[in-house]
Amino acid sequence: MTTMPVERRRNLWLELFILGELMDAPHHGYQLRDILTRMLGPYRRISWATLYPLIHQLEQAGFIAASHESGGERPPSEEGPTQGETAPNMRRPQRYRLTESGRERFFALLRAQDAYTSEYREVFTIKLLYLHFLEPDQQRALLTHGREYFVRQRDHTRHVFTAASTTAHLSPEEREPIFRMNRFRLTSVEAEIRWIDEELARLESVQSS
Repeated sequence: MTTMPVERRRNLWLELFILGELMDAPHHGYQLRDILTRMLGPYRRISWATLYPLIHQLEQAGFIAASHESGGERPPSEEGPTQGETAPNMRRPQRYRLTESGRERFFALLRAQDAYTSEYREVFTIKLLYLHFLEPDQQRALLTHGREYFVRQRDHTRHVFTAASTTAHLSPEEREPIFRMNRFRLTSVEAEIRWIDEELARLESVQSS
């Protein structure tokens, strides 16, 4: 079994999603993509060129295993590939299942306290899908770690409103667009913190009952 290369960590959230979806049942690659497309919403799509190389790397690492199935071709998606995109050859559909080492990898990723990088928000959001696989104390640790990320984002945004070095040289007319943007950002991040606080309170209530 090989080790996943370090550069794949930029797709850590996607790796976690693939392993997490296979925790419940095997899936074809096109099923994983369809689920992910619905989850991400109407304006973002994960390309085959991103998904399938990662699936193959997970297979080579021994985290998932494929079985070939007989039968006719199956279109990768009901909508088909996006413009300029080539879909993979589906003449021999492969159904992927999680191996025991894949389960270990999934739980290691899910429990990890990830660095606060530009990818962290997506990683945290994907982890919320699989929160039910964790014990209450582990859920609390995950939510608390995520809360700290959003608190730092909130504090940074608030600082922009008051930092003399950032806006003092600007006229009130020039500052207003900056403040408008940051009011929008602050509203969003404060809502995310409130949501996490509600989840933490729910956990506390369940454990104390």
